[in-house]
Amino acid sequence: MFKFGFFEDKGDKTKDLDTKKSGIDWIAAAKVEISALEIAKEYEPNDYMENIIFPGCKLKLLRTETALNDLKKENYASIIEAESQHSDLIPAKYEGGLKIWECSYDLAHYLFENNVDLQNKCILDLGCGTGIVGLIALLKNSIVHFQDYNVEVIKTVTIPNVLLNIDDRKSIVKRCQFFCGDWESFTKLNNSDNETELIKYDIIFTSETIYNPDNHRKLYEVFKRKLKQEGVGFIAAKTYYFGVGGGMRQFQNLIEEDDIFNIEIAWRSKEGVQREILKITRKQQP
Repeated sequence: MFKFGFFEDKGDKTKDLDTKKSGIDWIAAAKVEISALEIAKEYEPNDYMENIIFPGCKLKLLRTETALNDLKKENYASIIEAESQHSDLIPAKYEGGLKIWECSYDLAHYLFENNVDLQNKCILDLGCGTGIVGLIALLKNSIVHFQDYNVEVIKTVTIPNVLLNIDDRKSIVKRCQFFCGDWESFTKLNNSDNETELIKYDIIFTSETIYNPDNHRKLYEVFKRKLKQEGVGFIAAKTYYFGVGGGMRQFQNLIEEDDIFNIEIAWRSKEGVQREILKITRKQQP
């Protein structure tokens, strides 16, 4: 059963980033190091499946059962709690990273159909979960940084999926970085080995991350602070998340009010639940 676990907030939700006032303690952002043991790990054929992401693109992805067994072995309480409650989302504890959400497939297919140039780019897969969009970029010889809220998801799903799809594992240390934690603190995190340098990205992807309106501004700030002047952002999501309140128009209005980015509705679904992809680019400075 799918269940959102958000708390109802009847106060002003629009621009308050003070997490203490929200009553929720979000996990601070941190870099997740990949160990030599992880790089050397061998996976059995029954540990993963080959998934057709779209015609012509097949990825090896860790089975959910394998990931859950690893989570239980490591006694990752937050994810185990979510599973015991049959919930995909528990605010500030688990943000749905084990599941491949529908709009991730939309975004992957859009990139392929429109020949979006991913070669040799520096890319952020924001709220990556299983990391399928970032993996596609990685296979195009990009540098990819994967970010998800839960360190448990990064270590038991994202990193294994990278290892399963990249033959030259030694290159992963140079071509990938992994981050966990809250977006607000991630915008302030120095994600470079050089203390005076702040890495910015050619492309930032995010998919199914606007369901909680309380987090819209934090998400937007990542694009605002970490996208290069000539960079491109892609936001894939359902037009509206029933029962929660988040939606594309609300997020789009936030961007438009700031008047920094041009916004284009790059794609819309033609059937089923309404889904779309926003493309954002910085306005030219006068």
